[in-house]
Amino acid sequence: MNRRSASTLALTLTTLFTSVCLAQGATEVSKETSRAEVEQCVAQHDSARQLRLDEAWQGARTAMASCADERCPLAIAADCRAWLDELARLMPTLIIVIEGEDLAARQPALGLELDEASVELKDAASPIELLPGTHRLRLELPGTPPIERSFSLEKGEKNHIERVRFAPPRAALSPAPAPAGSPISTRPVPAASYWLAGGAVAAFATSTALLVSGLNEHADAQANCAPTCDHGIHTSIRTRLLLADIAGGAGLVLGGLAVYTYLRRPVVVTEARPSGPTVSANGESISLIWRGRF
Repeated sequence: MNRRSASTLALTLTTLFTSVCLAQGATEVSKETSRAEVEQCVAQHDSARQLRLDEAWQGARTAMASCADERCPLAIAADCRAWLDELARLMPTLIIVIEGEDLAARQPALGLELDEASVELKDAASPIELLPGTHRLRLELPGTPPIERSFSLEKGEKNHIERVRFAPPRAALSPAPAPAGSPISTRPVPAASYWLAGGAVAAFATSTALLVSGLNEHADAQANCAPTCDHGIHTSIRTRLLLADIAGGAGLVLGGLAVYTYLRRPVVVTEARPSGPTVSANGESISLIWRGRF
């Protein structure tokens, strides 16, 4: 073998040895990285299992999503994906149905809070996923009173509907003021109704007094002189009881007339006087007059 061939062979062997060393180093680095990923997958798997048993759903979902990655071992990833599917079936959902007149025009001004957190309601028909338990809903719309609701969701309860209806705006509820100068119709109570009602009250009071007096006198006669009482005592008792009946009848008549005159009272139409400031001027002065009621 000549010197040139020996040099070529040495260079080839050196290159081959260097390539083998570099490949072995890269394989060791790859093994170390893979081992770290596997350890992380195992840790996330254990965490997801424990949080799932404790029903700590938010932390469990984060851990499940981490160990369901394709880089994790097949058995671990299969468990975590199955747990994610189970969690999706367990989580309840809410649908908010908002009703009301002209709501589409006022939709951008709608304020929605769910468990004291602002929520943007883009599509009312799309369900909102929540945790099981009690929740608080608050909706605000300018011009209407706020609406608050509390509701409870069970595990696996899907599409729980909360219907909310807003009242018309306050401006639509208040009556429009009457135009200035428009006629006003009233039904004043006539004086005859007051007089008749007073007479009925007086008649009933007189009837009651005579009845009580006659009954007391009758009781005294029964205790003192019955059955040999004087004829005048019998006459007095009968007279008082008769007068009590007459007064009671008069009270009924007067009361009926008072009700009749009240129900048949006429309608009086008057012109509404203009209210507000009025300025009048002449050649010598200017005056400001306020008309209306305070």
